[in-house]
Amino acid sequence: MDKKLKTKSLCKWKKEDVKKNGEELIDLLSHSKYFCEKCLRSSRLKGTLCKPDKLDRMVG
Repeated sequence: MDKKLKTKSLCKWKKEDVKKNGEELIDLLSHSKYFCEKCLRSSRLKGTLCKPDKLDRMVG
């Protein structure tokens, strides 16, 4: 994965980033535990979103 993408939140990934790094994206999205309150993207890692919140908080 590109060094810049490791420090960039998913919220700021561009279409070209997604196309070039599909495998890494799939890894981050599988079994998502968090979502971004700003743009509603999801990830299994809290640090990859700009305004993360737990998904399980929304259920129930």
